[in-house]
Amino acid sequence: MIEKTYETRCGLIHYWINDRPEAPLSLVFLPGLTADHRLFDKQIAHFQAKYRVLVWDAPGHAASWPFDFSFDLKDKARWLDGILQREGIDAPVIVGQSMGGYVGQMVAQLFPGKMKGFVSIDSAPLQRKYVTAAEIWLLKRMEPVYRLCPWKSLLKTGTEGVATSDYSRALMREIMMVYDGDQDRYARLSGHGMAAWPCWRRPWRPICPMS
Repeated sequence: MIEKTYETRCGLIHYWINDRPEAPLSLVFLPGLTADHRLFDKQIAHFQAKYRVLVWDAPGHAASWPFDFSFDLKDKARWLDGILQREGIDAPVIVGQSMGGYVGQMVAQLFPGKMKGFVSIDSAPLQRKYVTAAEIWLLKRMEPVYRLCPWKSLLKTGTEGVATSDYSRALMREIMMVYDGDQDRYARLSGHGMAAWPCWRRPWRPICPMS
């Protein structure tokens, strides 16, 4: 896998891609909120010999830092489309986990017909009817919660609560340790991720992600 960067008005996005432009299919892997490209290590290892594969550290995550938080879901979808255009990737299958699934859905909305397929992992529809007003209110105010919660508790719930296998829990712990000693950054990242989705505005009315 080759690491590359994509420049945006808010900072550099780091992504990884293999050198198989002749491959019959392209797979684009999008990790969830606070996770990074390592989330899909085993999938990349399995598919990279046969297909063209791409994975990123989402804006503000891991290697894609520093990053200004003045962006929203539509910006992320447009930046992803810019990366795909640069790499000459047409009709990809987007595989999005949680927040990555929302990015994939926004790509489908903004660029209809561009995707060959979409795989959603623990994500939900963008439509407003799937979320309550109380949930929207709460999700817009989560950053202070992450600031006040003890880091050891966040680390425990962030690893044991999102995975079942020893491998996955160890991986999530390793990913979360990127933010060890900088809980402020973790809180900003998490709070922005939950609040940046314009789920209380028109015309998109998408649901806010839960993870």
